[in-house]
Amino acid sequence: MTFFQGCIAISLYLTSLFLFMQGHIALGIVAVVLYTFKFGAATLLPLAVLLDGYFGAFHHVPVFSLAAIGWYIFSEHLRLAMNIVQSEHE
Repeated sequence: MTFFQGCIAISLYLTSLFLFMQGHIALGIVAVVLYTFKFGAATLLPLAVLLDGYFGAFHHVPVFSLAAIGWYIFSEHLRLAMNIVQSEHE
């Protein structure tokens, strides 16, 4: 990863964090999708735990953590499916 890609990764990560914290859920989802396709979804799991702590969701259902786990499983499933399709056509 180059310095420029690292700056983009950090910017998208913090942008998604601040968008969710300010209540701009739709824009936060767009930032998460862009981050996932470029850098992967594994690093978004600690972000979801941080957001659940910010909103105090540990006393109830931790929505952001559950959504992040679901998104991670879904994105990895798509990544594996895309790799299988690419390897069949080579």
